[in-house]
Amino acid sequence: MSDANGSPPIGEAQVGVVQAPLPKITTFYSLRSRNYLWFWLAMLSSFAGLQMNVVARGWLVWELTKSPFKIGLVSFAFGVPLLLFSVFGGAIADRVAKRNLLQGTQGFQAIVTLAIAILVSAGVIQFWHLVASAVCTGLFFAFDGPTRQALIPELVSRRELLNAIALNSSGMNLTRVLAPTLAGVLLVIIGMDGVFYIVVGCYVAAVAALSMISPTKRPTESIGEPDFDPPRASAAGQSHSVAFVRSVWADSVEGLRYIRHSSLIMSLLALAFVPLIFGLPYGNLLPTFADEVLHVGEFGFSMLLTVSGAGALIASLSIASLSDFRRKGMLLLLLALVFGVTLVGFGLSHSYALSLGILVAVGAGSTGYMTLNTTLLQTHVPQRMTGRVMSIYMMTFALTPLGTLPIGALAEEIGVTTAVAAGGVIVILFILAMLFLRPALRRLE
Repeated sequence: MSDANGSPPIGEAQVGVVQAPLPKITTFYSLRSRNYLWFWLAMLSSFAGLQMNVVARGWLVWELTKSPFKIGLVSFAFGVPLLLFSVFGGAIADRVAKRNLLQGTQGFQAIVTLAIAILVSAGVIQFWHLVASAVCTGLFFAFDGPTRQALIPELVSRRELLNAIALNSSGMNLTRVLAPTLAGVLLVIIGMDGVFYIVVGCYVAAVAALSMISPTKRPTESIGEPDFDPPRASAAGQSHSVAFVRSVWADSVEGLRYIRHSSLIMSLLALAFVPLIFGLPYGNLLPTFADEVLHVGEFGFSMLLTVSGAGALIASLSIASLSDFRRKGMLLLLLALVFGVTLVGFGLSHSYALSLGILVAVGAGSTGYMTLNTTLLQTHVPQRMTGRVMSIYMMTFALTPLGTLPIGALAEEIGVTTAVAAGGVIVILFILAMLFLRPALRRLE
Protein backbone atom coordinates (compact mmCIF):
# COMPACT_ATOMS: atom_id res chain seq x y z
CA MET A 1 0.00 0.00 0.00
CA SER A 2 1.21 3.56 -0.71
CA ASP A 3 0.17 7.05 0.45
CA ALA A 4 -1.56 9.71 -1.63
CA ASN A 5 1.69 10.76 -3.26
CA GLY A 6 2.42 7.22 -4.41
CA SER A 7 5.22 6.77 -1.93
CA PRO A 8 5.60 3.48 -0.10
CA PRO A 9 4.75 3.41 3.63
CA ILE A 10 7.45 4.57 5.99
CA GLY A 11 10.17 1.99 6.33
CA GLU A 12 9.27 -0.09 3.26
CA ALA A 13 11.51 1.86 0.86
CA GLN A 14 14.51 0.68 2.81
CA VAL A 15 13.53 -3.00 2.71
CA GLY A 16 15.34 -4.85 -0.05
CA VAL A 17 14.07 -7.93 -1.85
CA VAL A 18 15.46 -10.98 -0.11
CA GLN A 19 16.11 -13.93 -2.37
CA ALA A 20 16.23 -17.44 -0.97
CA PRO A 21 19.77 -18.84 -1.14
CA LEU A 22 20.34 -21.53 -3.71
CA PRO A 23 20.50 -25.01 -2.19
CA LYS A 24 23.99 -26.38 -1.63
CA ILE A 25 25.03 -28.87 -4.29
CA THR A 26 25.73 -32.10 -2.45
CA THR A 27 27.37 -35.22 -3.88
CA PHE A 28 24.20 -36.77 -5.36
CA TYR A 29 22.34 -33.52 -6.08
CA SER A 30 21.72 -34.08 -9.82
CA LEU A 31 19.99 -37.40 -9.19
CA ARG A 32 16.97 -35.38 -7.97
CA SER A 33 16.18 -34.74 -11.63
CA ARG A 34 13.99 -37.56 -12.96
CA ASN A 35 15.41 -37.35 -16.48
CA TYR A 36 19.00 -37.33 -15.24
CA LEU A 37 18.29 -40.25 -12.89
CA TRP A 38 17.05 -42.43 -15.77
CA PHE A 39 20.00 -41.30 -17.89
CA TRP A 40 22.35 -42.27 -15.05
CA LEU A 41 20.72 -45.69 -14.59
CA ALA A 42 20.96 -46.35 -18.33
CA MET A 43 24.63 -45.43 -18.20
CA LEU A 44 25.18 -47.83 -15.28
CA SER A 45 23.66 -50.72 -17.22
CA SER A 46 25.48 -49.87 -20.44
CA PHE A 47 28.91 -49.46 -18.86
CA ALA A 48 28.48 -52.55 -16.67
CA GLY A 49 28.04 -54.46 -19.91
CA LEU A 50 31.00 -52.67 -21.46
CA GLN A 51 33.31 -53.50 -18.53
CA MET A 52 32.31 -57.16 -18.51
CA ASN A 53 32.85 -57.19 -22.25
CA VAL A 54 36.37 -55.77 -21.74
CA VAL A 55 37.25 -58.59 -19.33
CA ALA A 56 35.76 -61.37 -21.45
CA ARG A 57 37.08 -60.11 -24.78
CA GLY A 58 40.54 -59.26 -23.43
CA TRP A 59 40.98 -62.67 -21.87
CA LEU A 60 39.55 -64.38 -24.97
CA VAL A 61 42.03 -62.58 -27.25
CA TRP A 62 44.88 -63.56 -24.94
CA GLU A 63 43.76 -67.22 -24.87
CA LEU A 64 43.48 -67.32 -28.66
CA THR A 65 46.75 -65.52 -29.51
CA LYS A 66 49.06 -65.10 -26.46
CA SER A 67 50.17 -61.85 -28.13
CA PRO A 68 50.20 -58.29 -26.72
CA PHE A 69 50.33 -57.07 -30.31
CA LYS A 70 47.07 -58.89 -31.13
CA ILE A 71 45.44 -57.32 -28.08
CA GLY A 72 46.57 -53.97 -29.45
CA LEU A 73 45.23 -54.89 -32.89
CA VAL A 74 41.72 -55.47 -31.52
CA SER A 75 41.90 -52.10 -29.75
CA PHE A 76 43.15 -50.54 -32.99
CA ALA A 77 40.13 -51.97 -34.82
CA PHE A 78 37.87 -50.27 -32.28
CA GLY A 79 39.70 -46.95 -32.56
CA VAL A 80 39.80 -46.49 -36.35
CA PRO A 81 36.04 -45.97 -36.98
CA LEU A 82 35.80 -43.93 -33.80
CA LEU A 83 38.54 -41.64 -35.07
CA LEU A 84 37.05 -41.35 -38.57
CA PHE A 85 33.40 -40.77 -37.67
CA SER A 86 33.35 -39.02 -34.27
CA VAL A 87 33.15 -35.54 -35.84
CA PHE A 88 30.09 -36.55 -37.85
CA GLY A 89 28.61 -38.25 -34.80
CA GLY A 90 28.86 -34.98 -32.90
CA ALA A 91 27.29 -33.00 -35.74
CA ILE A 92 24.37 -35.41 -35.92
CA ALA A 93 24.00 -35.32 -32.13
CA ASP A 94 23.50 -31.54 -32.38
CA ARG A 95 20.66 -32.05 -34.88
CA VAL A 96 18.59 -35.04 -33.70
CA ALA A 97 16.87 -36.30 -30.55
CA LYS A 98 19.81 -37.46 -28.45
CA ARG A 99 17.82 -39.95 -26.41
CA ASN A 100 16.64 -41.80 -29.52
CA LEU A 101 20.14 -41.86 -30.98
CA LEU A 102 21.49 -43.41 -27.77
CA GLN A 103 18.79 -46.07 -27.85
CA GLY A 104 19.83 -46.98 -31.38
CA THR A 105 23.51 -47.31 -30.54
CA GLN A 106 22.77 -49.46 -27.47
CA GLY A 107 20.48 -51.71 -29.50
CA PHE A 108 23.13 -52.28 -32.15
CA GLN A 109 25.71 -53.02 -29.43
CA ALA A 110 23.40 -55.73 -28.12
CA ILE A 111 23.11 -57.32 -31.59
CA VAL A 112 26.89 -57.41 -32.17
CA THR A 113 27.57 -58.86 -28.72
CA LEU A 114 24.87 -61.47 -29.21
CA ALA A 115 26.62 -62.61 -32.41
CA ILE A 116 29.92 -63.03 -30.52
CA ALA A 117 28.17 -64.94 -27.72
CA ILE A 118 26.64 -67.38 -30.23
CA LEU A 119 30.02 -67.94 -31.93
CA VAL A 120 31.65 -68.66 -28.57
CA SER A 121 28.83 -71.05 -27.61
CA ALA A 122 29.24 -72.90 -30.92
CA GLY A 123 33.00 -73.18 -30.40
CA VAL A 124 33.80 -71.52 -33.73
CA ILE A 125 35.00 -68.11 -32.50
CA GLN A 126 38.09 -66.85 -34.31
CA PHE A 127 40.37 -63.87 -33.84
CA TRP A 128 39.01 -62.05 -36.88
CA HIS A 129 35.50 -62.21 -35.41
CA LEU A 130 36.73 -60.17 -32.46
CA VAL A 131 38.41 -57.68 -34.80
CA ALA A 132 35.17 -57.28 -36.78
CA SER A 133 33.09 -56.82 -33.64
CA ALA A 134 35.56 -54.20 -32.41
CA VAL A 135 35.14 -52.27 -35.68
CA CYS A 136 31.34 -52.31 -35.26
CA THR A 137 31.59 -51.26 -31.62
CA GLY A 138 33.90 -48.38 -32.54
CA LEU A 139 31.47 -47.20 -35.22
CA PHE A 140 28.52 -47.19 -32.81
CA PHE A 141 30.56 -45.46 -30.12
CA ALA A 142 31.45 -42.67 -32.57
CA PHE A 143 27.78 -41.65 -32.28
CA ASP A 144 27.12 -42.84 -28.72
CA GLY A 145 29.97 -41.02 -26.97
CA PRO A 146 29.42 -37.43 -28.22
CA THR A 147 25.66 -37.82 -27.86
CA ARG A 148 25.93 -39.02 -24.26
CA GLN A 149 28.18 -36.10 -23.30
CA ALA A 150 26.08 -33.52 -25.15
CA LEU A 151 22.83 -34.73 -23.56
CA ILE A 152 23.92 -33.97 -19.97
CA PRO A 153 23.63 -30.12 -20.29
CA GLU A 154 20.05 -30.62 -21.51
CA LEU A 155 19.12 -32.57 -18.37
CA VAL A 156 20.55 -30.27 -15.67
CA SER A 157 21.22 -26.58 -15.10
CA ARG A 158 24.62 -24.99 -15.69
CA ARG A 159 25.14 -24.75 -11.93
CA GLU A 160 24.71 -28.53 -11.61
CA LEU A 161 26.88 -29.40 -14.60
CA LEU A 162 30.09 -30.33 -12.73
CA ASN A 163 28.06 -32.42 -10.29
CA ALA A 164 26.20 -34.18 -13.12
CA ILE A 165 29.37 -34.90 -15.10
CA ALA A 166 31.16 -36.14 -11.97
CA LEU A 167 28.21 -38.38 -11.06
CA ASN A 168 28.22 -39.73 -14.60
CA SER A 169 31.92 -40.47 -14.17
CA SER A 170 31.24 -41.96 -10.72
CA GLY A 171 28.67 -44.33 -12.17
CA MET A 172 31.06 -45.38 -14.91
CA ASN A 173 33.73 -46.03 -12.32
CA LEU A 174 31.34 -47.90 -10.06
CA THR A 175 30.93 -50.35 -12.92
CA ARG A 176 34.74 -50.50 -13.20
CA VAL A 177 34.85 -51.61 -9.57
CA LEU A 178 32.04 -54.16 -9.58
CA ALA A 179 31.69 -55.41 -13.16
CA PRO A 180 35.25 -56.76 -13.73
CA THR A 181 35.15 -58.69 -10.46
CA LEU A 182 31.74 -60.08 -11.34
CA ALA A 183 32.96 -60.98 -14.83
CA GLY A 184 36.03 -62.75 -13.41
CA VAL A 185 33.81 -64.87 -11.15
CA LEU A 186 31.27 -65.54 -13.91
CA LEU A 187 34.00 -66.64 -16.34
CA VAL A 188 34.71 -69.51 -13.96
CA ILE A 189 31.05 -70.28 -13.19
CA ILE A 190 29.16 -69.88 -16.48
CA GLY A 191 31.98 -69.61 -19.01
CA MET A 192 32.96 -67.09 -21.66
CA ASP A 193 29.72 -67.33 -23.62
CA GLY A 194 27.60 -66.84 -20.50
CA VAL A 195 29.36 -63.54 -19.75
CA PHE A 196 28.69 -62.29 -23.29
CA TYR A 197 24.98 -63.15 -22.95
CA ILE A 198 24.81 -61.12 -19.73
CA VAL A 199 26.44 -58.20 -21.57
CA VAL A 200 23.63 -58.39 -24.14
CA GLY A 201 21.10 -58.12 -21.30
CA CYS A 202 22.87 -55.03 -19.95
CA TYR A 203 22.56 -53.23 -23.29
CA VAL A 204 18.86 -54.12 -23.56
CA ALA A 205 18.26 -52.78 -20.04
CA ALA A 206 20.00 -49.53 -21.03
CA VAL A 207 17.59 -49.10 -23.96
CA ALA A 208 14.65 -49.60 -21.60
CA ALA A 209 15.96 -47.03 -19.09
CA LEU A 210 16.56 -44.44 -21.83
CA SER A 211 12.94 -44.81 -22.93
CA MET A 212 11.90 -43.39 -19.53
CA ILE A 213 13.59 -40.02 -20.25
CA SER A 214 11.09 -37.34 -21.26
CA PRO A 215 11.96 -35.58 -24.53
CA THR A 216 14.14 -32.54 -23.81
CA LYS A 217 14.23 -29.15 -25.52
CA ARG A 218 17.33 -28.14 -27.41
CA PRO A 219 19.30 -25.66 -25.32
CA THR A 220 19.59 -22.14 -26.65
CA GLU A 221 21.78 -20.39 -24.07
CA SER A 222 25.50 -20.06 -24.63
CA ILE A 223 28.02 -20.91 -21.97
CA GLY A 224 31.48 -19.48 -21.72
CA GLU A 225 32.78 -18.06 -24.98
CA PRO A 226 30.56 -16.15 -27.41
CA ASP A 227 28.78 -18.06 -30.11
CA PHE A 228 30.70 -18.78 -33.28
CA ASP A 229 28.29 -18.55 -36.18
CA PRO A 230 29.78 -18.39 -39.68
CA PRO A 231 27.41 -18.26 -42.64
CA ARG A 232 26.22 -21.54 -44.08
CA ALA A 233 25.54 -22.49 -47.67
CA SER A 234 21.90 -22.82 -48.66
CA ALA A 235 20.54 -26.29 -49.28
CA ALA A 236 17.69 -25.02 -51.51
CA GLY A 237 16.95 -27.16 -54.52
CA GLN A 238 18.63 -30.27 -53.11
CA SER A 239 16.96 -33.53 -52.12
CA HIS A 240 16.28 -33.99 -48.43
CA SER A 241 18.97 -36.65 -47.96
CA VAL A 242 21.63 -34.74 -49.90
CA ALA A 243 20.77 -31.56 -48.05
CA PHE A 244 21.04 -33.39 -44.72
CA VAL A 245 24.47 -34.84 -45.57
CA ARG A 246 25.72 -31.45 -46.77
CA SER A 247 24.34 -29.78 -43.66
CA VAL A 248 26.01 -32.32 -41.36
CA TRP A 249 29.27 -31.78 -43.22
CA ALA A 250 28.90 -27.99 -42.86
CA ASP A 251 28.17 -28.38 -39.15
CA SER A 252 31.27 -30.56 -38.73
CA VAL A 253 33.48 -28.02 -40.49
CA GLU A 254 31.96 -25.25 -38.38
CA GLY A 255 32.84 -27.15 -35.22
CA LEU A 256 36.45 -27.61 -36.34
CA ARG A 257 36.73 -23.90 -37.18
CA TYR A 258 35.39 -22.96 -33.77
CA ILE A 259 37.98 -25.15 -32.05
CA ARG A 260 40.79 -23.77 -34.19
CA HIS A 261 39.89 -20.19 -33.22
CA SER A 262 39.81 -20.92 -29.48
CA SER A 263 43.23 -21.32 -27.87
CA LEU A 264 41.60 -22.35 -24.58
CA ILE A 265 39.60 -25.16 -26.14
CA MET A 266 42.68 -26.28 -28.09
CA SER A 267 44.67 -26.47 -24.84
CA LEU A 268 41.96 -28.44 -23.04
CA LEU A 269 41.69 -30.87 -25.95
CA ALA A 270 45.48 -31.33 -25.92
CA LEU A 271 45.21 -32.19 -22.23
CA ALA A 272 42.64 -34.80 -23.18
CA PHE A 273 44.60 -36.28 -26.06
CA VAL A 274 48.21 -36.66 -24.96
CA PRO A 275 47.83 -38.33 -21.54
CA LEU A 276 45.21 -40.72 -22.86
CA ILE A 277 47.22 -41.66 -25.96
CA PHE A 278 50.43 -42.44 -24.06
CA GLY A 279 49.03 -43.32 -20.63
CA LEU A 280 45.65 -44.98 -20.82
CA PRO A 281 46.63 -47.90 -23.13
CA TYR A 282 48.04 -49.58 -20.01
CA GLY A 283 44.49 -50.83 -19.36
CA ASN A 284 44.39 -52.83 -22.59
CA LEU A 285 47.70 -54.50 -21.69
CA LEU A 286 46.56 -55.69 -18.26
CA PRO A 287 46.01 -59.28 -19.49
CA THR A 288 49.73 -59.39 -20.34
CA PHE A 289 50.65 -57.94 -16.94
CA ALA A 290 48.40 -60.45 -15.20
CA ASP A 291 49.83 -63.47 -16.99
CA GLU A 292 53.49 -62.74 -17.75
CA VAL A 293 54.56 -60.14 -15.14
CA LEU A 294 52.44 -60.76 -12.05
CA HIS A 295 51.58 -64.43 -12.76
CA VAL A 296 47.94 -64.30 -11.69
CA GLY A 297 45.00 -65.84 -13.54
CA GLU A 298 41.80 -64.44 -14.98
CA PHE A 299 40.42 -63.57 -11.52
CA GLY A 300 43.67 -61.76 -10.69
CA PHE A 301 43.32 -59.89 -13.97
CA SER A 302 39.78 -58.82 -13.06
CA MET A 303 41.06 -57.60 -9.66
CA LEU A 304 43.58 -55.33 -11.42
CA LEU A 305 40.68 -53.73 -13.27
CA THR A 306 38.63 -53.57 -10.08
CA VAL A 307 41.16 -51.66 -7.94
CA SER A 308 41.80 -49.21 -10.77
CA GLY A 309 38.06 -48.63 -10.89
CA ALA A 310 37.97 -48.20 -7.11
CA GLY A 311 40.47 -45.35 -7.29
CA ALA A 312 38.51 -43.81 -10.12
CA LEU A 313 35.29 -44.05 -8.13
CA ILE A 314 36.87 -42.34 -5.11
CA ALA A 315 38.14 -39.49 -7.30
CA SER A 316 34.89 -38.94 -9.20
CA LEU A 317 32.74 -38.96 -6.05
CA SER A 318 35.11 -36.44 -4.44
CA ILE A 319 34.92 -34.15 -7.46
CA ALA A 320 31.11 -34.43 -7.52
CA SER A 321 31.02 -32.29 -4.37
CA LEU A 322 33.40 -29.62 -5.75
CA SER A 323 30.94 -27.59 -7.85
CA ASP A 324 31.92 -24.39 -6.01
CA PHE A 325 35.67 -25.09 -6.02
CA ARG A 326 37.41 -22.29 -7.94
CA ARG A 327 40.91 -23.64 -8.72
CA LYS A 328 39.73 -26.32 -11.14
CA GLY A 329 42.48 -25.67 -13.70
CA MET A 330 45.29 -26.16 -11.19
CA LEU A 331 43.66 -29.27 -9.79
CA LEU A 332 43.31 -30.62 -13.35
CA LEU A 333 47.07 -30.32 -13.96
CA LEU A 334 48.01 -31.80 -10.57
CA LEU A 335 45.78 -34.84 -11.07
CA ALA A 336 47.27 -35.42 -14.53
CA LEU A 337 50.74 -35.39 -12.93
CA VAL A 338 49.57 -37.95 -10.36
CA PHE A 339 48.41 -40.16 -13.23
CA GLY A 340 51.79 -40.00 -14.97
CA VAL A 341 53.89 -40.59 -11.85
CA THR A 342 51.84 -43.53 -10.60
CA LEU A 343 51.76 -45.06 -14.09
CA VAL A 344 55.57 -45.16 -14.06
CA GLY A 345 55.42 -46.88 -10.67
CA PHE A 346 52.95 -49.48 -11.92
CA GLY A 347 55.02 -50.19 -15.02
CA LEU A 348 58.11 -50.89 -12.92
CA SER A 349 56.34 -53.01 -10.27
CA HIS A 350 56.67 -56.81 -10.25
CA SER A 351 54.73 -57.28 -7.00
CA TYR A 352 51.05 -58.13 -7.29
CA ALA A 353 50.15 -56.50 -3.96
CA LEU A 354 52.13 -53.34 -4.78
CA SER A 355 50.61 -53.18 -8.25
CA LEU A 356 47.10 -53.35 -6.78
CA GLY A 357 47.89 -50.43 -4.48
CA ILE A 358 49.46 -48.32 -7.22
CA LEU A 359 46.52 -48.94 -9.58
CA VAL A 360 44.18 -47.29 -7.07
CA ALA A 361 46.20 -44.06 -7.48
CA VAL A 362 46.43 -44.54 -11.27
CA GLY A 363 42.64 -44.81 -11.49
CA ALA A 364 42.12 -41.80 -9.21
CA GLY A 365 44.54 -39.57 -11.10
CA SER A 366 43.31 -40.45 -14.59
CA THR A 367 39.61 -40.19 -13.77
CA GLY A 368 39.99 -37.01 -11.70
CA TYR A 369 41.69 -35.08 -14.47
CA MET A 370 39.38 -36.50 -17.17
CA THR A 371 36.28 -35.46 -15.21
CA LEU A 372 37.57 -31.93 -14.64
CA ASN A 373 38.71 -31.64 -18.26
CA THR A 374 35.26 -32.65 -19.53
CA THR A 375 33.58 -30.12 -17.23
CA LEU A 376 35.87 -27.26 -18.23
CA LEU A 377 35.27 -28.01 -21.91
CA GLN A 378 31.49 -28.05 -21.55
CA THR A 379 31.38 -24.87 -19.48
CA HIS A 380 33.45 -22.89 -22.00
CA VAL A 381 31.63 -23.94 -25.19
CA PRO A 382 28.31 -22.57 -26.57
CA GLN A 383 25.70 -25.25 -25.94
CA ARG A 384 24.67 -25.51 -29.58
CA MET A 385 28.29 -26.50 -30.34
CA THR A 386 28.59 -29.01 -27.49
CA GLY A 387 28.02 -32.14 -29.57
CA ARG A 388 30.63 -31.17 -32.14
CA VAL A 389 33.28 -30.12 -29.63
CA MET A 390 32.67 -33.22 -27.51
CA SER A 391 32.96 -35.37 -30.64
CA ILE A 392 36.54 -34.14 -30.98
CA TYR A 393 37.04 -34.86 -27.29
CA MET A 394 35.65 -38.37 -27.78
CA MET A 395 38.40 -39.01 -30.31
CA THR A 396 40.59 -39.58 -27.27
CA PHE A 397 38.68 -42.83 -26.88
CA ALA A 398 39.81 -43.66 -30.42
CA LEU A 399 43.42 -42.59 -29.99
CA THR A 400 43.74 -44.57 -26.75
CA PRO A 401 43.14 -47.92 -28.47
CA LEU A 402 45.12 -46.74 -31.49
CA GLY A 403 47.97 -46.02 -29.09
CA THR A 404 47.69 -49.57 -27.76
CA LEU A 405 48.92 -50.98 -31.08
CA PRO A 406 52.38 -49.32 -31.10
CA ILE A 407 52.74 -49.78 -27.34
CA GLY A 408 51.76 -53.43 -27.74
CA ALA A 409 54.35 -53.82 -30.49
CA LEU A 410 56.92 -52.02 -28.32
CA ALA A 411 56.01 -54.30 -25.40
CA GLU A 412 56.90 -57.36 -27.48
CA GLU A 413 60.34 -55.85 -28.20
CA ILE A 414 61.38 -54.27 -24.89
CA GLY A 415 58.89 -55.73 -22.43
CA VAL A 416 55.44 -54.57 -21.32
CA THR A 417 56.71 -53.05 -18.05
CA THR A 418 59.21 -50.77 -19.77
CA ALA A 419 56.71 -49.75 -22.44
CA VAL A 420 54.06 -48.70 -19.90
CA ALA A 421 56.60 -46.85 -17.73
CA ALA A 422 57.83 -44.96 -20.79
CA GLY A 423 54.26 -43.85 -21.51
CA GLY A 424 54.03 -42.49 -17.97
CA VAL A 425 57.23 -40.48 -18.45
CA ILE A 426 55.80 -38.89 -21.61
CA VAL A 427 52.67 -37.90 -19.68
CA ILE A 428 54.74 -36.26 -16.93
CA LEU A 429 56.87 -34.25 -19.39
CA PHE A 430 53.81 -33.06 -21.32
CA ILE A 431 51.92 -31.91 -18.22
CA LEU A 432 54.96 -30.04 -16.90
CA ALA A 433 55.24 -28.26 -20.25
CA MET A 434 51.54 -27.26 -20.16
CA LEU A 435 51.91 -26.13 -16.55
CA PHE A 436 54.59 -23.58 -17.45
CA LEU A 437 53.74 -22.72 -21.07
CA ARG A 438 49.95 -22.30 -20.68
CA PRO A 439 49.48 -20.23 -17.49
CA ALA A 440 45.83 -19.54 -18.44
CA LEU A 441 45.06 -23.19 -17.66
CA ARG A 442 46.18 -22.75 -14.05
CA ARG A 443 43.67 -19.91 -13.61
CA LEU A 444 40.61 -21.73 -14.94
CA GLU A 445 37.65 -21.81 -12.60
